[in-house]
Amino acid sequence: KFRVHLPAELEDGDANHGEGHCEFPRGHEELILIIDDEASVRSITSQTLLAFGYRVVLAGDGAEGVAKYAQHMREVAAVVTDMMMPVMDGVATIRALSRLNPDVQIIAASGLATKGAEAEAAGAGVKFFLPKPYTASSLLVALRDLLQPES
Repeated sequence: KFRVHLPAELEDGDANHGEGHCEFPRGHEELILIIDDEASVRSITSQTLLAFGYRVVLAGDGAEGVAKYAQHMREVAAVVTDMMMPVMDGVATIRALSRLNPDVQIIAASGLATKGAEAEAAGAGVKFFLPKPYTASSLLVALRDLLQPES
């Protein structure tokens, strides 16, 4: 048996966290390619991005992701890719995408061996890494920082 005690009201220091506290960065109809072998991750990430002003293309593995990127290369503003996938893992996917477009903007994500996956992603030229499970806020902030670095 345990008890959880939550405050009934905001403390004075929290008063200025009202409406503005839940403001997440919004997109401007940029097309984002999501590559992840987990259908639930693709679905939730897609729903989040659509709700916050992005357009989305989905791929279930690295090979499909590279094919979709080649098909939509001129429109894709950024790629969010898992590092651990069957068929073609994240590092191979990132390298293939970089061969198609050396300036491709990529956010890598992984839930397994996060430090090793982050180092692999950095070694492949990725500047942004999200440990799984990532929040809507961390994804939206990473996209904003990637696409609008001066903000």
